[in-house]
Amino acid sequence: MDEAFTKQIDARLAAGRQAAVVGLDPRLDALPGTLEPDAPPAQRIVAFYREALPRIAPLAVAVKPNIAFFEVFGAEGFAAWIETCRIARELGLPVIGDIKRGDIGSTAAAYARAHFEHADAVTLHPYLGSDSIEPFLAPCRESGRAVFVLVHTSNPSAGEFQERVTDGETLCEAVADAVDRWGRELVDSTGYSAVGAVVGATYPEQLVSLRARMPRAWFLIPGVGAQGGAVADLGPAFDDRGRGALVNQSRGIMQCFEPTDRDWLDRITAALEGFCAELREVCRER
Repeated sequence: MDEAFTKQIDARLAAGRQAAVVGLDPRLDALPGTLEPDAPPAQRIVAFYREALPRIAPLAVAVKPNIAFFEVFGAEGFAAWIETCRIARELGLPVIGDIKRGDIGSTAAAYARAHFEHADAVTLHPYLGSDSIEPFLAPCRESGRAVFVLVHTSNPSAGEFQERVTDGETLCEAVADAVDRWGRELVDSTGYSAVGAVVGATYPEQLVSLRARMPRAWFLIPGVGAQGGAVADLGPAFDDRGRGALVNQSRGIMQCFEPTDRDWLDRITAALEGFCAELREVCRER
């Protein structure tokens, strides 16, 4: 895809899709039992997404393949990640590579080259400071890629570090200010920046203050469904046009069936339609 990630997202929302991101976290024990059961793991994963992604493409705004669930199968798993990204992008689905990289200098630049070849956006963690982010910003400037920086995550122990207070502000607030600063030069005609933020749905009380600190950042919101976050609590993340937030759900959509179910594709479609309906209602209330 040649169009900038932010513009792809804006165009898909303008075309009537909801802000639904489908997480792709493949587990062999959750794949349809009838789908190439005797094939090697990586081949089964690709076969699954080759069938499922055409159902997802008309409804979701993007997909988020989590690279760890592919890497566990070695080189063949990484090849499956690449092929899954290729299938999604061929269907017009922007790809957010959930890679959570956070190194510096030439190492970070190598990660950027490796992953932006296959994904339109990636997730990053900022513990090493701006040295870990800057190498990813050059592709954002030059080829329309985007990044989502971990600001306040959805896991139970997130507050151990992210809510620690120093000089009157929490660590996640300091990171939020940095995200806004890094992204100012990358705001485009959509009104949003190529530097976004990961903000978990399981801490909805943070949304108002973090949105105030990052008014131009797309929020990538994990934690809905199995982790306990509720779509109904996410209104403050959106602007009055229903823009500004991308809400991820993984297991609730891609593992909504039993391996023995023969109608698993229809179940995925129904689960995603239900998720989109929830998001539509939240945006309608803005």
